[in-house]
Amino acid sequence: MAEDFGQRLPYMMRMVSSTLSQQLERTLRRFSLTHAQLAALAQLGLESPDALSGAELGRRAGVTAQSMSTAISSLLDRGLVRRAPHPTHGRIIDVQITPAGLDVLERAQAETKTVEDRALATLSARQQRELRAVLRQLMIAMDIYLPDSPAVG
Repeated sequence: MAEDFGQRLPYMMRMVSSTLSQQLERTLRRFSLTHAQLAALAQLGLESPDALSGAELGRRAGVTAQSMSTAISSLLDRGLVRRAPHPTHGRIIDVQITPAGLDVLERAQAETKTVEDRALATLSARQQRELRAVLRQLMIAMDIYLPDSPAVG
């Protein structure tokens, strides 16, 4: 007998991801941010005061270069990031978060944390650690960018 579709991992992960994304999107609207823009600010916030190229931001956010370019343009218009020539590579333009961008990032992350907390509310602290550890393993196995962080355990 075939496995029940509703129990398949891709289906379950897509449904959780889609629902979580919709809830996050509603929260991000208050900041006039998209997922890609928040991802860019978050990655730049991790690197601050250093900068990243648009291509690297796109890779880390899991979006196309074109999507990230659009996100960066909007952030530039709002003064949340700035661009500067790469110090050694003439064709690369680096992106750096501004103080205003750090402020918006901090406030948006605090608000989106409440969405995450609601999603995880029925899991114990141990289950939350285990879930993060399993997701980290899947990200590594699928070669998805994963920021350095303390060991999950």
